[in-house]
Amino acid sequence: MTDRPTDTGELTEERARAVLASEGHATREIQALTLTVLAVTEAAGPFVRIRGALRGTVVHTDWTLPNLAVRLTVPALDGGDPASRIYTVRTFDPATETIELDVLRHGHDSPMMRWIEEVRPGDVVPLVGPRPHFVPHHESGRPALLLADDSAVAALYSIFRQWPDGARGVAYVRTAEQAVIEELEVPAGVEVIRVDGPLLDAAREAPSGTSLWAAGERTEMRAIRDHFRRERGLPRGAVRPYGYWQAATDSTAVDKRRLAHFGVLMERGESFAEVDDLDI
Repeated sequence: MTDRPTDTGELTEERARAVLASEGHATREIQALTLTVLAVTEAAGPFVRIRGALRGTVVHTDWTLPNLAVRLTVPALDGGDPASRIYTVRTFDPATETIELDVLRHGHDSPMMRWIEEVRPGDVVPLVGPRPHFVPHHESGRPALLLADDSAVAALYSIFRQWPDGARGVAYVRTAEQAVIEELEVPAGVEVIRVDGPLLDAAREAPSGTSLWAAGERTEMRAIRDHFRRERGLPRGAVRPYGYWQAATDSTAVDKRRLAHFGVLMERGESFAEVDDLDI
């Protein structure tokens, strides 16, 4: 195992483009498209739902997988640089080539919070995607344990919509409002439990003999990963957590850190395949 690369230099736009386009990062499924906003509505809980039409060459088979990530670039309303943010596709309709994205209102000023207050039907923004993210390790034969905070509800929704017949699981969702739980289309064989406290506590109290899928705050996801791999001894493939956000850190800073890390790997000629995002 190589040492964790570090990079204290500035991440330039040219270097970022080189990383994103590199063989190790890009795949043939990634498409440069635009999203034309069709509707902006209030959804259950703290979410604003954006429904939009994809424009460009849309390869349908690439969009039918669960838990797909896309990157939006929204205009800065204060005259600054546009903001690039990653969101999960809640639904995709191949008949109309439309997607739904849920934007979480988090109570802090940010480019996305300003954008959702101003966005209107007819607005067009660049979109790059889709990139498949983790799904539960059903092939293990174990029941799946799923842990999600509000930021991961859209991912959970898309995973439930393609839940394999006969698979079992239990999901702990940290959210303040039961309406968020009620909007999930829970498949047969799955129990969903709303929790108010830390997901790490739910992880510790969960039954053994499961695989793990989890998404939420990065520091907590790292602790959950370590609990299942070190304390419960699960193999890496059966432990699938992902950090969607980080407390006290904006998404731009996390993005720059991630791209800087990949930039060093690229310059070394090393593979991205074994990178654990939670270690960046």
